[in-house]
Amino acid sequence: MKIINILNTLFRSKTSKTENTQTYTTSAIEDSSVKSSYEPEMTNSEYIEINRYKLIDPWAWALILESKSTGERVYYVSEAPMSDLEKSIYGRIMKIIEWEIKPYKGGKDSSISYDLIREYFIDQVRRIVRVYSIKLGAVTRGVDWHKILYYLLRDTVGYGPLEPLMRDPYIEDISCDGVGKPVYIWHQMYESMPTNIRFNSDEELDSIVLKLAHIAGKHISVAFPIVDAILPGGHRLAATFKREISVGGSSFTIRKFREKPLSIVDLIIQRSINSLIAGYLWLLVEYKMPGIIMGVTGSGKTTMLNAIATLLRPNIKVVTIEDTPELRLTLENWVQLVSRPSYSLTGSKIGEVTLYDLVKVSLRYRPDVIIVGEIRGEEAYVLFQAIATGHGGLTTAHAESIYALVRRLTSPPMNIPQNYIPLMKWALLVKRIVLAREGKLSVYRRVSNIWEIRGPNDYENIAVWDPPIDSHRVNLSNSNLLRDIAQQTGLSLNDAIDEVKRRAYVLEQLALRGERDYRRVAEVVYMYYINPDRVLSSLGGPEI
Repeated sequence: MKIINILNTLFRSKTSKTENTQTYTTSAIEDSSVKSSYEPEMTNSEYIEINRYKLIDPWAWALILESKSTGERVYYVSEAPMSDLEKSIYGRIMKIIEWEIKPYKGGKDSSISYDLIREYFIDQVRRIVRVYSIKLGAVTRGVDWHKILYYLLRDTVGYGPLEPLMRDPYIEDISCDGVGKPVYIWHQMYESMPTNIRFNSDEELDSIVLKLAHIAGKHISVAFPIVDAILPGGHRLAATFKREISVGGSSFTIRKFREKPLSIVDLIIQRSINSLIAGYLWLLVEYKMPGIIMGVTGSGKTTMLNAIATLLRPNIKVVTIEDTPELRLTLENWVQLVSRPSYSLTGSKIGEVTLYDLVKVSLRYRPDVIIVGEIRGEEAYVLFQAIATGHGGLTTAHAESIYALVRRLTSPPMNIPQNYIPLMKWALLVKRIVLAREGKLSVYRRVSNIWEIRGPNDYENIAVWDPPIDSHRVNLSNSNLLRDIAQQTGLSLNDAIDEVKRRAYVLEQLALRGERDYRRVAEVVYMYYINPDRVLSSLGGPEI
C-alpha cells in the first residue's frame, strides 16, 4: 500500500486527461558506469517463441509463445531482473520517496494536468536516486541505477506490473477477473491471450485497482465498489473493488485507445469501408442527415462514430454527450459534455448528472449537430425530439441488425414511438469478423450493411459487405437521401451521385498516398468545403 500513499500525496490536485500515454522515458535516467542492456532468453521447453518485440527499451520485451502440446498462445512480459542488492536499494529508496516527496505545488489551477505531476515526480525521484547513489559510492559497484529508476517510476507514476502492457501499441484490451487468475489481453495480431502477469493475493489486486482509480482521478472503496473512468491517454477503465460485488475479488478492464484516433482514411485502408461509402457518409453528415451506428461490444462503433464526425463542416456547432470522454474531434466550435454519477450513501442520486440531463441541456447551446456516445435509456427520446426539430444527430447503440435496433428503440427504457423511427435517416452496422489471411485467422472490422430508414418498417439496403470477396457492393441509385439532398440543392440524383464520387476520389487519393492522420484528413475536408475544385486539382482530378 506504500505506492497508494505516494499517489495520495502526489495526486491531491485534480488530474485531467492527456493524450500523452508515455509515463517516462529512458532518457530521463541519470548516467551510470554500468551499460544498460537486456534481451530475454527463452528457457521454457514447453513453448516455442513465435514473435518478440521491445516494449520499453531496454527493460521490457513482449514474447509471444505457443504451447507445443495444446497450441495455446501466451503473451509473456519479460523484464530485466534486479539483483538482490538492487532489490534492497529499490526498497530503501521507495521508503525515502514516501517520506520525502511533498505534494505538487506548481500552480494555483485546481485542474493541474497529470503530465505536470508526473514530470515533477520524475525530477524528485532522479534527485533522490542521484543523492543516494553518491552516498553509497563504491559500495554499489555493479549496480545498474538505470534499472532501479525504471522500476521506481514503473511502480509509482507508471502502472506497476501493467506498465509494459500499457505501452504495447498492439494491445486493445487488458483485463483481470480476480485473484490468482492471469491478466488477459486482446492483441491486434493474436487476439485474446493470457499473460504471465498474476495478482496472487487480495492485497496485491486491491492495491492495483486503487492505483488505477487514483490515476484516473476517481474514488473507489467498499462503500462505492464500482468505478468507470478515463485514464490518462484516453484509456477507459472499469473496475470493481474487493469482494463486495465480485466473488473472485477485485477486477478491472482497461480498454486502450489510440493517442491518434483512426480516421476515415484509416478505415478505407483497413477495408472496413470503401471510398464510395465514405463519400456517401460525408455528404449525408454535411446535410445533417441523422444516423446511428450499431454493433456488438468491441465491434468499433465509437471508432466509426469519431471517423464520421471528422467529416462534418468545420464551421458548425457540435455538442457531444458521453458517459466517458472518448470522442476526439478537430472542430473548434465543440462543446464536450460528460455525465456524472452520484456518490450519495442514501440512494437519493444527489449530484448525479445523467445522459438524459445532458441531452436536454444541450438544446440550450443551439447546436447544429448533437452527438451522443451511446443511447441506451430515456436520453434516446430527447435525442429523437431534438432531431425532429431540425438538429443533426449521430449516435451509437448495441444491436446486431436493423430489426433488433428498432425493437430496442421502441421498447423500455428508450420508448421511442414507432412513427419517430424514420427521424433517424440512416443506420450502419459494423461487425467484428474473423477472416483467413495468408493461412492465418485474424480479426477485422467491417461495415456489413448501411440502411436508409424510409418508414417504421421500410429499410433500403444501400451498401452490403460481400464476405467471399471481402468487398462492398454499393447501390447509390436507390438512395432517397441523395434524392432529398439533390432537391435541396436544385440538382439531379445523378449530380448528387457524382458529388459522392468526387469526395470518394479525394479520400481514396489520401489513402493511396498514405495521408491517414486524422488531423490531416480534417484539414483536407476543411479545404474541400472551401474550394473543392482546388482540392480535386491538387490530387490529379477525378475520373468520373
